[in-house]
Amino acid sequence: MTTSRPAPSGRPATGLLLGLTLALLALLVLNLALFDDLRTDATAGVLETFTKPQHLSSLLAVLLAGGLVAFGHRSAARVATLVAWTEIAAFTFFHGIPVELGPAKPYWGDGMGDALQWFGFLAILACSAAVLVVARRTTQEVLIPAT
Repeated sequence: MTTSRPAPSGRPATGLLLGLTLALLALLVLNLALFDDLRTDATAGVLETFTKPQHLSSLLAVLLAGGLVAFGHRSAARVATLVAWTEIAAFTFFHGIPVELGPAKPYWGDGMGDALQWFGFLAILACSAAVLVVARRTTQEVLIPAT
């Protein structure tokens, strides 16, 4: 008979996943407040910036993923993976593609981003990638024979 147990590791991956999810939330807020929107647009207000559909949905999705991880829900790692991929795709579309399409504000070409904007962009991509790696590690299980 075999039983399924999480793969042994030196540090609980769930705690690391929670930390990375909260770090992603912090980076999203910092991106809106310090790196991009509120800093570069003098006409932007705090309330209207944080309640734009793309911003609000990102913040709420990361909050949901963090809540599921914090409470140890069985789908937490899957939701965190979905949210991380969504953030990677959204930030790449809105800022990484050098062509202005719809609501996209590319950091290349005519709308050249400054160092803080690029830092926020790259930090969010890196944190999302780290969430993917850790979430994958938490969902992998090893079959260990029962003794």
